Amino acid sequence: MYAQIVDLIAREVLDSRGTPTVEAEVWLDDG
Repeated sequence: MYAQIVDLIAREVLDSRGTPTVEAEVWLDDG
């Protein structure tokens, strides 16, 4: 059985060199 995504937050952040990158938080239905 696969876990389902119940919530997702993605944001653009700058890495140590100032390059834009993506950070994501994912919540699954199984915790």
